[in-house]
Amino acid sequence: MDRARIEAFLDRFIDFAAGATTIGLLAVADRSGLSRHLGEVGGGTIEDLAEGAGLQSRYVQEILSGLAAAGVVDYDPGTRRFDLPAEHALFTSDESSPYFMGGFFDVLPAFLGQIDGVANATIHGGGVVFEQFGEAVVRGISRSHSPSQRTFLLSRWLPAIPDAVPRLQSGIRVADVGCGSGTVAILIASAFPKSRVIGYDVSSRSIATARDGSMTLPNVDFEERGVEDLPLDPPFDLITTFDVIHDLTDPLGGMRRIKDALAEGGQYLMMEPNASSRLEDNLSPRGAMLYGTSTLHCLTQSLAGGGTGLGAAWGRQRAEEMAAEAGFGSFQPLVEISNKFSSFYLLTR
Repeated sequence: MDRARIEAFLDRFIDFAAGATTIGLLAVADRSGLSRHLGEVGGGTIEDLAEGAGLQSRYVQEILSGLAAAGVVDYDPGTRRFDLPAEHALFTSDESSPYFMGGFFDVLPAFLGQIDGVANATIHGGGVVFEQFGEAVVRGISRSHSPSQRTFLLSRWLPAIPDAVPRLQSGIRVADVGCGSGTVAILIASAFPKSRVIGYDVSSRSIATARDGSMTLPNVDFEERGVEDLPLDPPFDLITTFDVIHDLTDPLGGMRRIKDALAEGGQYLMMEPNASSRLEDNLSPRGAMLYGTSTLHCLTQSLAGGGTGLGAAWGRQRAEEMAAEAGFGSFQPLVEISNKFSSFYLLTR
């Protein structure tokens, strides 16, 4: 046995555990309002922060101590102040920031809460259905995607599609499949009142939230249905999916349905996790996170429905292959708007 390798892996294992517990502390800070208060005031002593946020000082002390040890907040022993750097607040406190990661504080605890179910499926087959993850996952998915969607959809993502903006301005039919809480559909309907936008999702919770947020818009509707039931007539001029295809029970069938639902010359914007289809290209902390969340949610809820279990790390190479199998005429990676987390592809009929 290599003693140095044992010691090195012990340090790595401590990093694993520290990451998990830090997410737990951030989740408590998020749900209790401590993160929001820190973002507003910037910092203070335990007493000041506990009083200002209306929280119990002993909990605030322990939470902030852990976050200081993790490097989330700064601690000054001389003044006994805890300060949240403005750059860190973009991730933990500012829900308008495209870097906001608050959705992880909802979805990761929900995913971990289904470990027994995933372990049972690993032994016996099947999986954990989406509904078992509860309200926290619906809320967390919205909080994960909505900040970047509000920041970039109209300013960067849609303008990256050739002629999409002028066509939307003149009036076309748009579908957002797997619409979640409806952010994308509502943004498009608000910005382009001559276009008709319909959001589809299999989650009744998501559709209810979307309808509540769109009551004043006459040109947007939401329907509870899956991609396999996507209407074909009249066809759509633009279809979008954001982190949807890899979750489907039949992703290839879903892509074929989307292709069939497009009008001639129609465009399909697909956002999926930024990954390679080759494991050797994904051997990194980001890859570990992707495979982990895939196992604990994406993969298992697909297999629960008797699906293929494509998984979140299916990657660009497989996406291009499946686009051809589904019958799309072209597949174009939109590298100018891709980022560390997400890849964007433009497919045309």
